[in-house]
Amino acid sequence: ILDSDEFLEMAQIPRSLIVIGAGVIGVEYATMFSALDVKVTLIEPRETFLDFIDKTLIQEFTHEIRENGVDLRLGSAVAKIEDCDSHVEVALENGRHVRAEMLLFAAGRMGATQRLGLDAAGLKTDHRGRLSVDRKSYQTDVPHIYAVGDVIGHPSLASTSLQQGRVAACHALDTPSLPESPWFPYGIYSVPEISTCGMSEEETQSRGIPYEVGIARFRETSRGHIMGLEHGMLKMLFSLKTRRVLGVQIVGEGATELIHIAQAVLNLKGTVDYFVQNTFNYPTLAEAYKIAGLDAFNRMPIPEELKVSKGQSL
Repeated sequence: ILDSDEFLEMAQIPRSLIVIGAGVIGVEYATMFSALDVKVTLIEPRETFLDFIDKTLIQEFTHEIRENGVDLRLGSAVAKIEDCDSHVEVALENGRHVRAEMLLFAAGRMGATQRLGLDAAGLKTDHRGRLSVDRKSYQTDVPHIYAVGDVIGHPSLASTSLQQGRVAACHALDTPSLPESPWFPYGIYSVPEISTCGMSEEETQSRGIPYEVGIARFRETSRGHIMGLEHGMLKMLFSLKTRRVLGVQIVGEGATELIHIAQAVLNLKGTVDYFVQNTFNYPTLAEAYKIAGLDAFNRMPIPEELKVSKGQSL
């Protein structure tokens, strides 16, 4: 029975594995070991997982990992874990039992703040040992104390933590610096990869933003044919009012690399027209941006500059 730190020190790969917790770390390890032909059971007490990711993407991802052999059990709370001589046995509250050679407990990480004496500095943490900060300067409630990275919570990425540290150091030293970009890419290094930038469809709905969706399947691209890809998709959201890109979600081969195109267009306030006007290398998976852009463009109102008066021709 291991946690995500001890897991890296294992002497040999098990033939079967139980992963408790379908968060980012649990999903990454479960799918990686499934790709190594390990029989994996992924247990999540809640009915859903990775709730901050667009639901369409999660549906696609769930279908693919199940096809790859991951036994995904949602809504399955753990009643008991027994460490036997040759195996680990997990009893679920619904009456099911699962056996495996190894168990990875990945149901959340705690901030390593218990020994820092934060109370003496006038700081309090939440139930997971995390600190609250001003997200513009990364100052805590005590102005001369800063906090960045996993200890301040979401997004808990190495990439964003690096940027947060730069901003905090510059602010502390009163050094002029460029601010963080409003949109950053989120990468989950599972098999298949997931990466997003901007809003999900659920977020646009909650904000009441009129939008259109464009979708491309990797199998629709020539590069996808060459690579023999049966799965993978790119989804883009566009504002019907401004035509601007609102968010991009990708699941599949190279998703964490492809997302940087979306990041650039989002931060430069680009529109659906960018993907229609511009040429993408052929054959590449990035061509999926063109396909998804055209998919949305063909259902959106015609721009004023393209409307033709009666009797005129383009």
